[in-house]
Amino acid sequence: MKYKFENKTVVLTGASSGIGRQLATLLVTKYSCRVYAIARREALLLELKDELGEGVIPCPFDATSKGEWEMLAKRLDDDGIIVDALINCAGALPKFASVENSTSAQALEAMKINFDAQLYATEALLPSIKKSTQGAVISFSSSSALCPFAGVSAYCASKSASRAYFECFARENKQIYVASVMNGFVKTDIMRAQAPSEADMRLISKVSADPRKTALKILKRLRKRRSRVIVGADAHLMNFAYKLFPNIGPKIISKILKRSGLEIFKNI
Repeated sequence: MKYKFENKTVVLTGASSGIGRQLATLLVTKYSCRVYAIARREALLLELKDELGEGVIPCPFDATSKGEWEMLAKRLDDDGIIVDALINCAGALPKFASVENSTSAQALEAMKINFDAQLYATEALLPSIKKSTQGAVISFSSSSALCPFAGVSAYCASKSASRAYFECFARENKQIYVASVMNGFVKTDIMRAQAPSEADMRLISKVSADPRKTALKILKRLRKRRSRVIVGADAHLMNFAYKLFPNIGPKIISKILKRSGLEIFKNI
């Protein structure tokens, strides 16, 4: 049975930019969804509402705040609103660095944004989602969770935690649809933490996927109720390399990145 997004009430994190913004746009314009758009940057959420109209309900708060999720859940419950789908799309990519050149604080911050926030959202909204006739929890992991390589220890750990947690959840819970999304490089501002040079950014843009096309591919697979959604040629390459060559695969990925000549990969 397909998952039907039509006319659903969706809570979406990371809605202000990148894949999240494109998902919000498609959910409202193509599927007539009502989207509760979560992000820290209120101005961008208001722009999204101006663009898409009443289908967007801006909710400007930090997704890493458990208290904010509890307040949102209470507000929705008080208003008699049942959440059909939660899409945990918000994430952050720490600066590429070896373990020796990074700190535990950086790793914990990545875990907070890329994993803890997803737990808080799921815990707060699950009672409502279970009341839906087609409840769903969709959480974004990353291609880095498919193949660990040098320089991304904090990011890989946080995204691997997300993948494992929600893949376990998918096997435990038959009442709702649970999926984990693992995409490769996409043209979004997630790279801003790397402080790339203009030359680096131009090259990254050339090899990165378009966010709208990526969002379309993700929704297409979600409609088929895939529990593991892998999107992007680089993501498929990393999945293939690690499955077949768990020792050599990560080394090959690291060499490819180093040979790109990008300054941001010099420390991996």
